[in-house]
Amino acid sequence: MQSSFKIGNIMDIPIKLDTSFLLALPISAYFFAINSQPYGFAGVEPTIVRYALSTLSAIFLFVSVLLHELSHAYLAKRYGANIYSITLLLFGGVASMEIPQKPGQEAKIAFAGPLMSLVIGFICLFTYNFVISSNSALYQSPIFLIIWILGSMNLVLGIFNLLPAFPMDGGRILRSVFARKMSYVKATHSAASIGKFIAILMAIYGIYVGDIWFTLIAFYIYGSASNEDRFYSELDRSV
Repeated sequence: MQSSFKIGNIMDIPIKLDTSFLLALPISAYFFAINSQPYGFAGVEPTIVRYALSTLSAIFLFVSVLLHELSHAYLAKRYGANIYSITLLLFGGVASMEIPQKPGQEAKIAFAGPLMSLVIGFICLFTYNFVISSNSALYQSPIFLIIWILGSMNLVLGIFNLLPAFPMDGGRILRSVFARKMSYVKATHSAASIGKFIAILMAIYGIYVGDIWFTLIAFYIYGSASNEDRFYSELDRSV
């Protein structure tokens, strides 16, 4: 069974949706619908308006994730790396590409995504705090709350992705640092080990506070780090 399907091309890069994304969109919309301001639209009436705004917020959020991944891809193409696809998943997105030959290039490519998220976040929050909030008519309209939600979520996305938990962006930056002093396979193993350790701490915290999503993300990071570590180890043995 196919796990993803293509929805189009941007910069000659195939854009795909993983089947898990079909769950992500309604779950995100429901999250925004049941949470109170400023992180949701609970209390907004009629109900159809509340869910319409929530769905719109979820769509814009995943557009932001796509821009995050396109930032990786754009810089990678500038360095001559092939980009195979960008896939949107339940927990974000992933750009499948060749690894640049120089560790410094990988660090810059990895940082490009969080930078895009932080830029979007600051622009949205600046607009809301200094433009929307100063106009009572705009401030009282729930539709402009989307700008605040988008800004806040992008800041979280940018900062979270900079954690040194491989294979997240911060972990890839960490691998590029290790790759300056050791082989690429050993650098991947070291970064993956740190990523798995951080994922374990995240899972313990998520279980302790009863946050199921935080716990699931921790398991996702651990599994992804293990898979990449295994992939490069097997690739090294086959060479």
